[in-house]
Amino acid sequence: MLNRTKYFRKLCLYGCFFVGMISLSSSANAQFIGINADVAIDYSAAPGSVSGYSVGISHPAPFIPNIGYSSVSFIDKETITDSSDNTVSLEATTTIKTINLFYNVPFPVVTITVGFGSGSQNLDTGVETKTTIVENVSDKSTSDSKDSVTEGFFHIGLPFWNTVEFHLGYHLMSFTSIDITSNKTGDPFQGTYNTKKNYKGGMTTIGVQVAF
Repeated sequence: MLNRTKYFRKLCLYGCFFVGMISLSSSANAQFIGINADVAIDYSAAPGSVSGYSVGISHPAPFIPNIGYSSVSFIDKETITDSSDNTVSLEATTTIKTINLFYNVPFPVVTITVGFGSGSQNLDTGVETKTTIVENVSDKSTSDSKDSVTEGFFHIGLPFWNTVEFHLGYHLMSFTSIDITSNKTGDPFQGTYNTKKNYKGGMTTIGVQVAF
């Protein structure tokens, strides 16, 4: 009786494993390897136009996240005069880069993609602001500020023919406020200026996914 019970348990276990493998195989066959390519059209903290993109690779394996990369860059120009009539002109170029993981969630009509990411110096990502500083017309120097960043994003896509999808995305970049002159070269400032900036914001993208 005991041997029959053990045999029945093994048979159930093997049967469940076999059914599970068939289910995963059929699920994988119904999906594709996808390449995502998006271009940035706006960044909420940028004072003007931006350049940037987001790319990703989607795979059919269940539960394993897909991987992507995001980058956005913009220029901020400002002239500040203090109470003693000292003047400083700043031109800061900020670049934000992240590595992210994401999941595709299918719906009857549209597809939803949700993900998260981060960037830091040891991964050659993060936030970097390179600033050109000109004080009182002639005193020129530079500053290079770096920081880590976290990212959360989603895409809403409209698929066509099971191979092409057009989508709209929003990437929220979060990090602490930075002083864009904190690593100033050369002599100290002659005047007193507030050079702290809050560049955290959202990158809006449009793009396409092509499945193979």
